[in-house]
Amino acid sequence: MKPVVAPVKNLLSTQIALEMLIQRSYGVPGIGLLHGGSGLGKTTTTTYLYNQVNGIYVSTRAHDTTSSLLQRIVEELGSQPKHRISKNVDFIIEQMSMHERPLFIDEADYLMNDKRMLETVRDLYDGTEVPIVLIGMDQIARRISAHKQFFNRISEWVEFKKADIDDVRVMADSLLEYDIQVDEELLEHLRVATGGELRRITIGLQKIESLAI
Repeated sequence: MKPVVAPVKNLLSTQIALEMLIQRSYGVPGIGLLHGGSGLGKTTTTTYLYNQVNGIYVSTRAHDTTSSLLQRIVEELGSQPKHRISKNVDFIIEQMSMHERPLFIDEADYLMNDKRMLETVRDLYDGTEVPIVLIGMDQIARRISAHKQFFNRISEWVEFKKADIDDVRVMADSLLEYDIQVDEELLEHLRVATGGELRRITIGLQKIESLAI
């Protein structure tokens, strides 16, 4: 399998959304939300794109606090975390503003469980107006609507969807080595068998490749 990211529809939609955030007009809010079920390629897409724009990437955890999340962001910026939350916030704002580095927060569903964490992320955006992209599961779009001040700062929404036959074909063409050709019937069978989940399709393509060589 080739070590590349297949340009499926979810990736292309996210790429357009990120470009819109970066190039947005004055007065347009700059927070984006990527949401969808497990196995649809959200983290793979995010990893690919944040590397393209020299972004900052962190993943929230179940037991995170405002302090622990900020400390990891500071570490991702290559610095030693400060002892006070306010000092870490000031440092992150300074670095994001100076270098215009978008912030990507994966597993952002956990932010919904802690209003202070969510408000701190809003503070980072308000202090920099550099794009921030949240990545979460399918329910996050509904849950975040209850936080109006944050909700109103989101201008780009991307719902990750299950792969269709065109996506499966693109994945096969992009990922399979040795010029392996897979007929349409087998690709459709793979799509149905995996429920359109990109992670499982990738596993299936790897098995097809190993049997073909």
